[in-house]
Amino acid sequence: MAVQRGDDARLEDRERNDWTIRDEDARRYVRGAIDATVTLVESTYGPAGMEKFVATSDRQNRDDLRRIDDAGRLFDAIESGDGFGHPVAALFVDGVSGMRSRVHDGTTTAVLLAGALMDEGFDLVERGLAPSSVVVGYGIARARAGSVLDELARPVDSDDETTLTNVAATTMTTTLAPAVRQELSAQVASTVGRLADAGDGWPNTDHVKVLAAPGVDTATYDGLALSRPADADPNGRGVTAPITDATVAILDREIDFEETATVIDGGEGVQLTSPEAAERYRSELSVRIEAAAEGLVRSGVDVLVSLERLDEPVVDAFERAGLAVVDKATYPKEDVYRLAEATGGTVVSKLDDLTAERLGRAGRIERRDVGDEVWTVFEGCPGPIFTITTGGETPTEARRREDALDDALETAATAAIDRQVLPGATAPAAAVAAAVRAGETATTGREQLAVGAFADAIERLPVVFARNAGHDPVTAVTDLRTAHADGRSAAGLSPETGTTMDAWESGIVEPRRVFSQAVETAAAIVEQLLTIDAVLYPNVELTGYTPRPERE
Repeated sequence: MAVQRGDDARLEDRERNDWTIRDEDARRYVRGAIDATVTLVESTYGPAGMEKFVATSDRQNRDDLRRIDDAGRLFDAIESGDGFGHPVAALFVDGVSGMRSRVHDGTTTAVLLAGALMDEGFDLVERGLAPSSVVVGYGIARARAGSVLDELARPVDSDDETTLTNVAATTMTTTLAPAVRQELSAQVASTVGRLADAGDGWPNTDHVKVLAAPGVDTATYDGLALSRPADADPNGRGVTAPITDATVAILDREIDFEETATVIDGGEGVQLTSPEAAERYRSELSVRIEAAAEGLVRSGVDVLVSLERLDEPVVDAFERAGLAVVDKATYPKEDVYRLAEATGGTVVSKLDDLTAERLGRAGRIERRDVGDEVWTVFEGCPGPIFTITTGGETPTEARRREDALDDALETAATAAIDRQVLPGATAPAAAVAAAVRAGETATTGREQLAVGAFADAIERLPVVFARNAGHDPVTAVTDLRTAHADGRSAAGLSPETGTTMDAWESGIVEPRRVFSQAVETAAAIVEQLLTIDAVLYPNVELTGYTPRPERE
């Protein structure tokens, strides 16, 4: 990612032997990188934010063009390409990436807030305030923000499907039709509640798989749908008709019938030295395969699932014995272990390890041909594994739904785990800004300026929110300030009208942790970058440099 270093020509025409940027130049260097990164994602903020059209690669390293409306996914797409070449931009993005991995929401908020805090902080430093004083002032304001959020938050339980549905709907982009958002949100809330029941109140979203493709109905299965390439089952192989009350065996290694094969004149291993030896080898190998198939049938196995592709002679022999073979379940690899969790079975590496207690069970197994994939659906399973499927008229719409479901599952689960939610629509930012300003004069000394700057920075969130929605940000923020001054602590901005509304009453709800983590992440980035006073170019020789010894 190319980032401008500023207008000062000294940064572009610096002599080669001058290998540092210091003080004002260093701040300009850092500030330019941050401003460029913020500008990259600013227009995506809020439900009326824009999308970015990004040339990237998919999870199987194939070229891919994606429409992205989320900072986290945008950063992931850039990292999958050339990445962020600018060291400060790379450090900045790395600081917010951890938030996406934890809560799947709030990344854009963290980026915008960090950029605003850095902007306000640099202005204070240029006016003569020490960076350490800015950091201290921000810390005071952050403590006040925590108290405000404590007062603003409401409790939520994992069985509160209404609130969890609102959390999921708030997370999903409004580029989805309202009816679709409501349908998907209801599926999310129900699934999170079932996960919580299975996990003693702790919903594990790793136990949920989301699959989307054009023309697929929205549904939730109590089990797993294995998705594989359409050529995984050539010539009508696999589960050709629904199987009920099925017993399942799961392998994570290729079946090697040659591993211990012997022939008389070859000794240990496969050594074919004559036509007779070759014929005997083929016969012996066929016997071994047939015996293995009969052994599986005697054990009661109906379906054999393999992570690796099995050789055609092996599949043919198994299917002649009455087994359905589902192989090449290679992507994602963790699906075979999810399937074991769902069916109550155990993944093994060798057929000899398949004892009765290691077999899984499913109430129904069926095959569905979906686009360029084949889905083998294991449902009616005893384990706490679920699959949510959804469709759309186009592949782009299907992918948008899949991304929305992934994020909504994480945020709804976060709300259920933390048992706390906040009103959305920038209400928390406005409440924090109002409270911090009200207590600004209680801070003595130079840090008071930083406390006020923190309030100004956090108030940039509703400014961007209103501007992206096409409304006058000055009027919107003025109305928002008035509402909070009147004690309407849940007042947020309507993306449709730009006027204030009660976010609780409008059903716009988010996990407490999303906004709190965005504030903490932004503050941590500021502490890292605001105190930089010099940037060193890499690969330099410090000719004549002599370290100063410590005093005795």
